[in-house]
Amino acid sequence: MVSICWTARWLRPILTLFALAGLALLGGCGGGSGAPNNPFAPPPTTPGPVTILPAVSVAFSNTPATLTVTGGKPPYVIVSSNSAILPVQQSNTTGTIVLLPANVVSDTPVVITAQDSLGQTGSATVTVKAAPIFNTLTVKPASAACGNNSICSGQTATASVTVTGPGGVGVPNRQVRFDVVTGQYGIQSSDPASPLVQTLTVVSDQFGVAQVILRAAAGVPTQPALLRATELTSGNQQTAQFTIVQTINGSAVLSVIPTDITFFGVDNTQCSNNFRGDYFVFGGTPPYTVNATPPNGVILTNSPVATAGGFFSVISKSDQCVNPETLIITDAAGLTTTATFHNLLGTTPPVPPVPPPALVIAPTSYAQAGCVPGVTTFTFLVTGGEPNFNVSASGPIGNLILSPPFPSATGTFTVTWTGPGTTGTGFVIVVDSSLPQQTVTGQITCS
Repeated sequence: MVSICWTARWLRPILTLFALAGLALLGGCGGGSGAPNNPFAPPPTTPGPVTILPAVSVAFSNTPATLTVTGGKPPYVIVSSNSAILPVQQSNTTGTIVLLPANVVSDTPVVITAQDSLGQTGSATVTVKAAPIFNTLTVKPASAACGNNSICSGQTATASVTVTGPGGVGVPNRQVRFDVVTGQYGIQSSDPASPLVQTLTVVSDQFGVAQVILRAAAGVPTQPALLRATELTSGNQQTAQFTIVQTINGSAVLSVIPTDITFFGVDNTQCSNNFRGDYFVFGGTPPYTVNATPPNGVILTNSPVATAGGFFSVISKSDQCVNPETLIITDAAGLTTTATFHNLLGTTPPVPPVPPPALVIAPTSYAQAGCVPGVTTFTFLVTGGEPNFNVSASGPIGNLILSPPFPSATGTFTVTWTGPGTTGTGFVIVVDSSLPQQTVTGQITCS
């Protein structure tokens, strides 16, 4: 028993020493997976290289643009090689670089450099170009009836803007997009299926002018409206504000040219007959219908008028003197305006008719001995007078042979002695159509 107890007493300090050594070993290992010296923890991430995207780009003067910084460790320090042309904000934490280039005369390359907090750098080249500059976007109404910078409801206006380069020279063949921002109006297009659109892109002409036609909706209440024009190459924009004015009076928006036509008769006893006058209609909303009052005073043609700028015609009637005839023009929106037509007596008395020349028969008489019935003939010439003619014979004369055929013209004719007998006196009578009628007589004497 004494021996066993001694052995246990001897082992106790040794076991205690091993226990302390184990605790020291655990402490050196960090006591678990959360310790910094955990051999199973992933190594820290190494930041990638600093890159600016896009690496090569184009920016236009006074037109915002952006670059994006990727990689590295934020924050970044941004530097421009030409801060007068392309200024930048030096401190950047988001990675988005906002650019607003200044005006340049010619293409100017600028290098943008980004450095992260670890000292890594990346760069991109931006070429700054002279941007097309818009002059003022203007809206010019077709009719000034509703005031400056205002479109009457149902009417049209021209919106235009000029694309100019350095020195103010117009730039042709640039795409410009026009957009309806607010207001009850549309942009006229060439598509019959969609005559009015909310956006339309056109190309500037040889002078750099881009324009579209606007049409306000018919009958809409008075309201402000906004139109925006965007030059698509650079993104430059202009916005114009105008007013749509409600109107019911068609005379304020419809125009008729001419507003009056007056015809006179040939003299003071009659009015004109079958004279034609044309009236051209503009503005409003086609088609246009035309009505005349009094209804039978004229002949109307080409009504309704299908298009703006089209015309209708008025034809006078000799038995209808009108002073005036009122022509009522109504557009598709119900707006009306009027024009007038006058068909009046002439101002001078009738010209007296010119009397025809005297009716003459030659010779006036024949005298012949021994006329043979059915054989002897006599020829007369008729001149002057007024056709048509009537020729008759009396006495022992017959068988009138007319040459040329009477009664339509002057000329010669022959008659034949018919008897009975070989002697006697006969007469040829010619009557014309003048007022009063003229008569001449030729005599034939056979002895």
